[in-house]
Amino acid sequence: MADVRAMTRAEGEAVVAYLREMPAEGWEQMTVCDPWTVGHLVAHLTAAGNQTYGNFARGFVRSGFSFDKFVNRDMQKYLLGSPDDRIDRLERSVENPSTPDRLKEIVLGEMICHGEDIRRALGDRGEHPAEHITQVGPMYVETKPPLNGKMRAEGLSFRATDGDWSHGSGPEVTGPGIDLICAIAGRPYALDQLDGEGLSTLRSRLTSDR
Repeated sequence: MADVRAMTRAEGEAVVAYLREMPAEGWEQMTVCDPWTVGHLVAHLTAAGNQTYGNFARGFVRSGFSFDKFVNRDMQKYLLGSPDDRIDRLERSVENPSTPDRLKEIVLGEMICHGEDIRRALGDRGEHPAEHITQVGPMYVETKPPLNGKMRAEGLSFRATDGDWSHGSGPEVTGPGIDLICAIAGRPYALDQLDGEGLSTLRSRLTSDR
């Protein structure tokens, strides 16, 4: 059985290492998750690692049952402090997460995709083990709102050129696994790394999201 917690820790440690080398101005860099900057994504990932059922239930009610409002409110306390403070908080949540087991795969996906959002905003890209992509791929192609991966993937097939992950039937989209996952999750920056007869359909679905 895959050790999803270990995968998440490895992805989180890679994000922490990247942030420690990031120039100070990187914190204010806008990401594909507009209006969130790199700093917002770091806070969001820290909040995810500290999530509990009780915190989610209380926060969701207080946010008027709006998921977006809950997420924005929940990360506010993690926006405080110096860059080192914020990196240290993220590192602690990576090493000692409180996320329930039922949500551990979601947190892995968040760490992979948002970690990549941070890097791409600064002109970089990360390295992700093929088994991590294989683990989260089936989840992303079935996601409903707010992620909408199922809508983007419907009727298409996907094949990673750097690993074993594949999915679906229909016009094929090929490319690095991380770019397939990020495109299914709605990241236009990944499209330029992809190929195949299904790419135009996938591109049009991402365009209609904006």
